[in-house]
Amino acid sequence: MAVDLRISLKKLEILDLVVQLGGVGRAAEHLFVAQPVVTAHIRSLEERLGAKLFYREGRQLHLTEAGRAVHEWADEVLTRTRELERHLDGLSGGKQGTVVLAASMSVGSYRLPDVLTAFGAAHPQARLRMSVSDTEHAVEDTRAGAVDFAVVVSDTLREMPGMEAEHVGDDEIVLVTAPSGEPAGDAIPARGLSALRFVDAPEGIVRRTFVDRQLRRLGVPERDVVLEFGHPEAMKRAVRAGQGAAMLFRSAVADELALGLLREVRVEGVEVTVPIYLVHRKGKTFSPLHRELIAQIGAALSRRETDVPSASC
Repeated sequence: MAVDLRISLKKLEILDLVVQLGGVGRAAEHLFVAQPVVTAHIRSLEERLGAKLFYREGRQLHLTEAGRAVHEWADEVLTRTRELERHLDGLSGGKQGTVVLAASMSVGSYRLPDVLTAFGAAHPQARLRMSVSDTEHAVEDTRAGAVDFAVVVSDTLREMPGMEAEHVGDDEIVLVTAPSGEPAGDAIPARGLSALRFVDAPEGIVRRTFVDRQLRRLGVPERDVVLEFGHPEAMKRAVRAGQGAAMLFRSAVADELALGLLREVRVEGVEVTVPIYLVHRKGKTFSPLHRELIAQIGAALSRRETDVPSASC
């Protein structure tokens, strides 16, 4: 049977949504339409392709072998379509267009806002959108074509099929405490960390994982983490209140250190930096606007945080 390829992007979007949400009913709720509307789109797609895309096991909906192949193809079509829309939007001599990027928490909160603000001021007709999440989600959004590229911290980026990662900078991790908090003095031996109370992020966050691994290599016992928060701003508030010390990216505490709201304590013999990567799909074509912004991000991140004025929160 010949395949009828007169298939609308709408049908591919609905197929992708059904797969992502795990059912026709959930897709219908997401689209604010009746369930039969979604069912009709799926049946029409099956008729045009001449293949069954789903089968049921009890209440669970699963892709057939043909369905998996079609969904993989649909995902690629939708991804490239979103990229094409943004690329065409940006073909205006580098002055107009839209750039959509994702960033991990610290980079998006403290390293990139000043860069994007300055770039936006220099390109008033450009539209810049940045989402901030964890590294895994930022990379996945890039792979799916939801964003043009991502800027993330990572202790080690595993092999990512279809993706490219460029090392564009580093962020240093420093020990901070309240101005009158423990430990006293300007320096502490690495073994002294085991005697401190710590405020930190939950286990699994890149920065905490990296710090713990580095300290274990130095023979430092497990730290006593008494408070956990999902965002560095909450961690800083707890440290300022005297609830413990924290090991945070220098970019996250630059303002507080400059204002005397936090105090840096040097850990003797320990220097911890985490690499920052710019990640994008292999073969992606960037507009002049994209290339200029990427160059400015690379220039800003290649400088050490101590070499530039502190970023505003």
